[in-house]
Amino acid sequence: MDQATPRDARPDVHADPRLRGLLDQIAAGAPVRDPGLDLAHVDASSSALAAGILGGDPAPSWRDAESGGLPLPGADLSRARMEEADLSGANLRRASLTGAVGRSTRFIGAILEEADLSEADLSGADFTGIVAGQVNFSAAMLEDARFGQAAMRFADLSSALLDGANFAGADLWGADFSGADADDTVFRDARLDEAKLADANLTHADFEGASLTKASLAGSRLRGAKFTGAKLDGADLSGADLSDTDLVRLNLATCQLRHARFSGAWLNGTRMSVEQLGGSVGEEVAGAYEAAQASYLALEQNWKSIGNHDAASWAYKRGRRMGRFHAGWQARAAWNERDWAGLLRHGYRWTADRFVEWLCDYGESLSRIARAFALLIVVFAGLYGLTGGLFVLEGPEAGPTYNPLDLMSYSALNMMTANPPEIGLKPTGRVTNLLVGLEGAVGIILMGLYGFVLGNRLRR
Repeated sequence: MDQATPRDARPDVHADPRLRGLLDQIAAGAPVRDPGLDLAHVDASSSALAAGILGGDPAPSWRDAESGGLPLPGADLSRARMEEADLSGANLRRASLTGAVGRSTRFIGAILEEADLSEADLSGADFTGIVAGQVNFSAAMLEDARFGQAAMRFADLSSALLDGANFAGADLWGADFSGADADDTVFRDARLDEAKLADANLTHADFEGASLTKASLAGSRLRGAKFTGAKLDGADLSGADLSDTDLVRLNLATCQLRHARFSGAWLNGTRMSVEQLGGSVGEEVAGAYEAAQASYLALEQNWKSIGNHDAASWAYKRGRRMGRFHAGWQARAAWNERDWAGLLRHGYRWTADRFVEWLCDYGESLSRIARAFALLIVVFAGLYGLTGGLFVLEGPEAGPTYNPLDLMSYSALNMMTANPPEIGLKPTGRVTNLLVGLEGAVGIILMGLYGFVLGNRLRR
């Protein structure tokens, strides 16, 4: 017995006059040309069309054989109104929906290859599972839109508004997100190989498990982004803001990192080298010295975690230098504001840091300490000559000596021993004896500093 649903009980997709008019255009066989068409709240999904087939025609002309939805390839639906419409399964290959308004519209499983949706308002739309190679979403509004599992190779999303959009598991190989605004966007497990994300706002974006091989993120804002388990081989992060970003245990050794920013970034176990930074981090280039100090601190801790002590030493020294630059900036600001207490405080810090840098490069350079030794030996030798306080005790040359060899010998030995040297020379006079004691004290300090730095280097 035939159990088919009675004809008059089946839903009639022709009931809505707007949809009926569109189906009549499709039935005419020519590409649809209806700019400004009103499809708001219309259910034209493939399932609705299948349910509404009115007996006898198993494959009506208004049902696409490839997708099961509306056959609209090459259609001109620019500026169409389709809020909360359901176009799931529609074939919109090479169609034009420029400037369309489709908030919360459903395009699930639709074909959008080479379609033009530029400048459309599609906030909250559902594009789950679409086939959309080379689709154009440039300058479109796509906040909170869903693109899960979409196939969108070489899609154009440049300058699009994508805040809160979800591209989880999507194939976005070669897609262009240049200049897009994509706060809190989800790219979890997406394929973004060779994608263009330069100068995009990707604050707090989620790239967990995503593949970004050879992707361009130059100049992008990635503050607070999550890259756990992401693949970044050959990616370009030059000038990118990676502040507060999760980069733990990633391999960035093949990435371009010139002048990237790392203030507050999580970098434990991250593989990278000093040479990749182009000599400085982005905060230093921008003159943000306090943030640059935090950036170098994050790099120092990371390089320590992977045992690269030379790189950690470089980052430590750069960080200390940023602290000095910041103190100098504060001192200038205090001067301009006539804040004499602040000028004294910050000026002292700048002067002390500058001296420590010259003396030993913040405790990292043995050669600078040796240079200080040599210079001070010459300086004190000259002072002994000027005061005329060194006397030869015996022989035909007994009396005051101005012989450079005598002066240098006495100064060198006095610098390196706790007591005045016994080499036939005797200091006389209060000034000379004061110089001898001062040089001895300086020598003890330098010897202690030299031993401290040498011990650190040996431990490494």
